[in-house]
Amino acid sequence: MNTRRMRSITASALLLATGALSAQTLHADDRSWFADAAAEQAARTRLSAAVAMLRDAGPTDPATRVQQAERLLGECQRHRAYLHLQAARNARDSRPVQAQRAVTDVCDDAAGIARKALVDAPADARWMAPYAWLRTRALGNTNSSTPPAAGVGDAVDEVASPALDAFARLQRQLLQHASYPSIPSNGGLLDSRKDSTALSRHPDRALREAGWKGYWQGVASQREAMASTLLALVQVNDRASQLQGDGSAPEHSYRRMGLDPDAVQATLAAVQRHAPQRRAYQQVLLQHAGRMGSPDPQIWDLSLPDAGFVPPVLTLEQVRDTAADAMRGLGPEYAGEVRALLDPAQRRMDMAPTLGPRSADAFPVAAPGVPSLLFVGQRGGTLESDVEVVHEAGHAVHGQWMERGNVSAFYRNGTSWLNEAYAIFNELEFRDQLYQQAQDPRAKAYYLTSLLDDIVLQLFIASEEAQLEQSIYQGVAAGTLGTADDLDALTLKVLSGYGMFAERYPALGATWETKRLMYEDPLYLANYLFAGLVAVQLYVQEQQDPQGFRQRYLAVLSEGFDRAPQEQVAQLLGHAPDWSALVDADLQVFDAQVARLQALHAQIEAGQGG
Repeated sequence: MNTRRMRSITASALLLATGALSAQTLHADDRSWFADAAAEQAARTRLSAAVAMLRDAGPTDPATRVQQAERLLGECQRHRAYLHLQAARNARDSRPVQAQRAVTDVCDDAAGIARKALVDAPADARWMAPYAWLRTRALGNTNSSTPPAAGVGDAVDEVASPALDAFARLQRQLLQHASYPSIPSNGGLLDSRKDSTALSRHPDRALREAGWKGYWQGVASQREAMASTLLALVQVNDRASQLQGDGSAPEHSYRRMGLDPDAVQATLAAVQRHAPQRRAYQQVLLQHAGRMGSPDPQIWDLSLPDAGFVPPVLTLEQVRDTAADAMRGLGPEYAGEVRALLDPAQRRMDMAPTLGPRSADAFPVAAPGVPSLLFVGQRGGTLESDVEVVHEAGHAVHGQWMERGNVSAFYRNGTSWLNEAYAIFNELEFRDQLYQQAQDPRAKAYYLTSLLDDIVLQLFIASEEAQLEQSIYQGVAAGTLGTADDLDALTLKVLSGYGMFAERYPALGATWETKRLMYEDPLYLANYLFAGLVAVQLYVQEQQDPQGFRQRYLAVLSEGFDRAPQEQVAQLLGHAPDWSALVDADLQVFDAQVARLQALHAQIEAGQGG
């Protein structure tokens, strides 16, 4: 759990704020996608037939096959995104999920037709130019030292994928049965998981401590079963990668990200070298908590608000205006896209104040030929909930920008870490805008702390996660991991290399149980480190060279993912990425912001503000 240090709100104020938000339930108007569910189903049937026809009896000319597959893939993407939205609106209805799986198979067929045609066609054909990167990807990785026999990869996937899916489902079931203690408060009970935010801000220090310890006690309540599930998943995934001739699963994953495994190791080491700076920041927060009245401050004191300051609960209109203002540096057209997407009157957002049957998820809904939409399962009355809205809106606006650039369906999706970097950039700008427009030193400190915590998340915590997951795979391969105790010890060892709290609070050894993506999308976590490294530099460059940055950034956004990610990063930054140097540069930004926070703390401790 990434605990945000949101320095205010009493329990009663939080309840009042959440209640005021409950009126805003929005249903996105998706009729421009399909008139209704029946129209989508009928169009899906025609699409499946068209893809089958192209596969089995279509034109033999490779250029024509690729162009027809490109058009059909765009239609596939529209169906898949539409069904994703319907499934999230009612997680109890399995029909959209089943339909989404079916149309994903159709999409894979369309993409496979194009890949085969590109591989078979002459590389110097004139029509091939727009598809050069797609052909490079279709040819696959030529660095494998022991390529598998023909058909082995598909056969391994056929066995391994259902097993990995089963492990992910088991992990979700275990989480549902985890037992979190209830904490007595004001004649009632607070759940240490569901009410963790309220407990972390409670004025009674004993309740804050009980809430923090209760949360981690609940996390650990299924530890042995969770450990067995994770270790088995890792074994299957790693063995599948080796059978496919890709080396270890981490090495295979890093290469799929477009990164050299040695460069990943060097980047992790570079972040760890800066661990003293994170420890110093943690000490700054503890010292401020102590000066504000918490004797011997502990980790559960860091979310306590500064006395007398209640961070405002933003309306959707305020989120819209702040997010649009934050992106003014990219020009009126981009800021206008942000404003239009987040305008409740435009009916492009789908969100509710309570979850009900909705999926606890948030994602963009984007495809060729239709306006981007935004789904948020539940919007709470917190800054982090609003940041989630802005982050996913960044993805949705990127989809809209690709639509402006007539990006091929082949290039609408690309390297995950670069895609995430764009959305993280939006959220950093949003936090910075809130900090810049605040007047009260306590408000400025609150928003600046949230910005710093975000940078910590993108760099230090992302590095922790990547190193922890890699270390688990290495431990399983070496036979040194077999129990929950082993995983706890490994987790504490990794976390201790990046900060001071793992040494003080052994309960954090259960952190491995909170990493949902280790189960649902193995080895995805490393993407966030490289996304964060790029995003912080985008944030810096937008301030240092706004005009030049705007031109570079919008040009790259509008072309989709039609080149190697390293080439696009080079265009964004003005130079080829040196990941270790980016770590150093990003941490200079971090240090400068910590110094600003210390100056604000000094004002607050002197009684200024209010």
